[in-house]
Amino acid sequence: MRLELIGLNHRTSPLEVRERAALSPAQIDEALHDLHDGANLEGVAILSTCNRTELYVSPRQHHEPDELRRLYCRITGLGEADVQSAYLLRDDEAMRHLVRVAAGLDSQLLGEVQILGQLKDAFTRAHDAGATNNILNKALLRAIEAGKDLRNRTGISQGAVSVASAAVQMAQRIFGSLEGRRVLLVGAGETARLAANHLKGVGVADWRVANRTAANAQVVADLLGGRVVGFPPAAADVEWADLVVSATSASEPVIGGPETLAAVRRRKRPLLLLDLAVPRDIDPGLALAGHGDVYLYTVDDFDELVAANLETREREARRAEHLAEKHVAEFSAWYRENRVAPTIQQLHAVLEELRAQEIRRNQKRFRPEDHEQLEKFSRALIRKVEGLIATNLRQASLEEDDLSMASAVVKVMAREAQDAEVQQVLEKLRQEGTH
Repeated sequence: MRLELIGLNHRTSPLEVRERAALSPAQIDEALHDLHDGANLEGVAILSTCNRTELYVSPRQHHEPDELRRLYCRITGLGEADVQSAYLLRDDEAMRHLVRVAAGLDSQLLGEVQILGQLKDAFTRAHDAGATNNILNKALLRAIEAGKDLRNRTGISQGAVSVASAAVQMAQRIFGSLEGRRVLLVGAGETARLAANHLKGVGVADWRVANRTAANAQVVADLLGGRVVGFPPAAADVEWADLVVSATSASEPVIGGPETLAAVRRRKRPLLLLDLAVPRDIDPGLALAGHGDVYLYTVDDFDELVAANLETREREARRAEHLAEKHVAEFSAWYRENRVAPTIQQLHAVLEELRAQEIRRNQKRFRPEDHEQLEKFSRALIRKVEGLIATNLRQASLEEDDLSMASAVVKVMAREAQDAEVQQVLEKLRQEGTH
């Protein structure tokens, strides 16, 4: 099988190395163009996310491990020492990895759904650049299909498994749809950004952002399409919001005080306070200041839910692994059958040429009104002969891993021994036989 991959992820490399390996869309386009011109590469695709950068290739001949490492260094700029921990997989193992990545089984957050969209984007970018071949197209599309299938047939992606996502689910329970809701985000670190991404994904579009460092607040506000407000947030900002998400590293509450308490009392609509910080950011007294419609939740409120959901996902992951094997086996079967496709194409071309020649040569022997039946009869005869040979070729390749019959058919059916197309088909069969 002509399929290989090399990559670094959260298991093999520290964040500092993964950051240097990460590629922008423009860098990926440049690398695809550069690598696709290589003499031994028929297909190339690249997946680059915050937790992994992987290079997928379909070579004419399998690479030596050091050759793949050099290719990876070439596109990422990493040194040889950085890629010694990289995983190098080929054939069925490469396909199995692709399926597991698409399904979220190889993700840092088990079952995460973003990776499926990222793999789709990687395939589309490589395909549109003309960098893929038939094998890589089939492998990537099959992996994407498997990712969807495994999620639909198991609970691998169900339930919140981070405090941030659990907090957003709580917001949806209280408000229903979050479209049109106003959010005050306090903090600009990883937890705050993750919660903001979840909220943005479910329709929140009206934002105010507060952070101790105004420049960091501006970066987050620009990403969300919101505006920066002072830190700590003013009472007016809390009164404005439907939902307050706070996740700072402050040592004492940053949301509270008499003015904020008064603002909460003046409100006529529900207010949800999500305190994702340890120690807490929000004065617990705010929950008592409203008219029964102020809801305050802290990290402790979500821990039990997250733990239960993680346990469920891990149980479902075992089911998903079994389903993944089915997709790997089906791709492997397709590949083995597809190896003889060029032989069958050549067989069809030669038989059709012979049929057409004999029809032209003998047509005058038949009445004009019989010509149509003659054409149908000759095509049916050739189709049966071709079908019998093709079936045996596929069976030998699939069940016996034998390409000798295909090589013999190519040689037997060759009109000219040195025909370039014949030599090309024979060379492909020779290469497949070495894999």
